[in-house]
Amino acid sequence: MSKYFEYYVDDDGTVDDQLTLTSDAHASLTDDIEDLVEKYTGDEDAAFMACTEIRNDMVDLIHQIINGKEIFDE
Repeated sequence: MSKYFEYYVDDDGTVDDQLTLTSDAHASLTDDIEDLVEKYTGDEDAAFMACTEIRNDMVDLIHQIINGKEIFDE
């Protein structure tokens, strides 16, 4: 199992059957995306709070891959 994903467990102890990114992985992904935008714009503040849609698309893609779903099924 990767340090970046896990099976979600709710408050009642029910374990989801799909893998999901951990909270730390979400934070890391956000930092990585912001770093990329900053790298190519040269502006350290350019990406702050501006990359939510990109991160959400990346999370969806990662979830599809780690759960063995066809990426272009939708």
